[in-house]
Amino acid sequence: MEGVLLESLEGLGESPLGAGTGEWWELLQAEKEDIAKEIISDGPLLHDAASVNEAEPWDDATEDMQRRRRNTLELRLRELNDAQDRLIDGGYGLCHECGEVIGERRLRANPAAALCIFCQQVGEHQQLRRVC
Repeated sequence: MEGVLLESLEGLGESPLGAGTGEWWELLQAEKEDIAKEIISDGPLLHDAASVNEAEPWDDATEDMQRRRRNTLELRLRELNDAQDRLIDGGYGLCHECGEVIGERRLRANPAAALCIFCQQVGEHQQLRRVC
């Protein structure tokens, strides 16, 4: 099934970047698979009193760290899915805010990036101002 999808993605043409659509899809898919493996290997979040080893103390801080990690992994998975949707829709590599092409170096560092570096910095600056 995935091979058929890759063939149809290649038929969409080139992305606004140097690499073909299939290459970007593969990068996104590989990271999604790695994250899914991490989530599965972490197991369920809620600890079962019967499964907790008495020799290992279980506390709220440990559970809070696990929840934060799981939330971070799930957020990244959503970002990657959204990026694959943009590949299919033809919006991959274009900034959500200004519509300019996101630099290839930025996408190589973060294939799920939805904003160009300028818009990302502006958003982070505004967020910091709200916090202060």
